[in-house]
Amino acid sequence: MTTVVVVNGPINSGKSTLGLALSRRLPDACFIDGDDHDTPDDAPLLVRVEAALRRIEARIVGAESRFLVVAYPLRQEDFERIGRACDRREAGLRVITLAPPLAVALADRGVRRLEPGERKRIVEMYREGYHARPFSDLILDTARLDPDQAADEAAAAVLKSAARLDPQG
Repeated sequence: MTTVVVVNGPINSGKSTLGLALSRRLPDACFIDGDDHDTPDDAPLLVRVEAALRRIEARIVGAESRFLVVAYPLRQEDFERIGRACDRREAGLRVITLAPPLAVALADRGVRRLEPGERKRIVEMYREGYHARPFSDLILDTARLDPDQAADEAAAAVLKSAARLDPQG
């Protein structure tokens, strides 16, 4: 049985960093960054969102690994859409939400330097609740954990949950 793990959160919360580290800790796992799609960066947001979701759905349908780790910020409708794709595939779905304090998300972290438009969007995403989604299975404050600690905590939760879903696997 495949388990899809979506690493959710606002811009600059560490989704890609944690997703990649998590995929290295889970057995037979693949990682995809939801922002890697064929749409130009200057395309309208909804066009980019649709392209990303179509790509994620296609990867769910074609997944051959035990775990598919996806880094992507989820709205309620995105969660429902990905949930339907998982249901069609008979895959499990788990959501890990990253929730550093707003001031941390607004800071330049690692090698990333935020543009003014990204800072504005981060504030909007916190206002819209990306850091506190009710459909989250685990919420991590990535300001209090380094990437390895966060990945270890996430992997433990995912493996425990997957064992309950598929005791044979």
